Amino acid sequence: MEPTNLQRNLRLLTSYAASIAEVCRRIGINRQQFHRYLSGAARPSVRKMQRICDFFGVEESEILMDHAQFREIIALRRRSGAPIDPLGGFVAGLHRINPRSTRQLEVYLGFYYSYFRPVEFPDMVLRSLVSVFARAGHVYCKTIENYSAIKRRSRKILKYTGIMYHTGERILVHEREAQVGQMMWTTVLLPSRPDQASVMSGLTLGISSGIARDVACYRVIWESLGDQIDVRAALAGAGLYDLTSPVIPRDIRAAITNDVTESEGAFVARPWINAPN
Repeated sequence: MEPTNLQRNLRLLTSYAASIAEVCRRIGINRQQFHRYLSGAARPSVRKMQRICDFFGVEESEILMDHAQFREIIALRRRSGAPIDPLGGFVAGLHRINPRSTRQLEVYLGFYYSYFRPVEFPDMVLRSLVSVFARAGHVYCKTIENYSAIKRRSRKILKYTGIMYHTGERILVHEREAQVGQMMWTTVLLPSRPDQASVMSGLTLGISSGIARDVACYRVIWESLGDQIDVRAALAGAGLYDLTSPVIPRDIRAAITNDVTESEGAFVARPWINAPN
């Protein structure tokens, strides 16, 4: 049987990669299943087709076009392509350490409220909206911080983009503020237990958004909102709140206290303990 355009185009794209195994690992598709796509024994589902296209940087309409035309398009793009992205290489290296990272993070996809006490506003709690999603074999996050309660602040909304990685024991999140790019944060979260999947605790370290650009470290709580939410309503709930505000649950307020007990001896993340409000 004559190979289809999809088969031939997919084989062409794969030929530019280091190996089929690497492609499968980074996309998050079973290698045996991917070989079925290459042989024509199966066709990707809509979702997996999108992941394949996102990974190779093509549109679905392109990967299905006549092979001769597709080859010309890819040749032109490769001649005018951008240099290798060092961050992409770093992320690929992380996935070689734990190839199961994306699969292990599937249960954490969705929306969260993030809580911590910013150094600029010591008597307040910042509640931010976080979206965690998978794309092209990796897991990413977007965070929105709302400072509209501060009258003299010029930028009321800050947006961060980042990538999430599972070490097998802990969850790492690397984020950068999207507009100016000077505020960067690394968060380490303790994965929640199956019976407490709605809350994760950890530490976040980075450069604050205040004028002094303090290097700060906070205790942080991520509270799951689920994967199907009213985004507009959730955004309305993001913002700065007084430490005593009833909007902030009492157990979360206690969990983000930035103190060090005598038994701890250092600033460490505390496992989440669900306490009555």
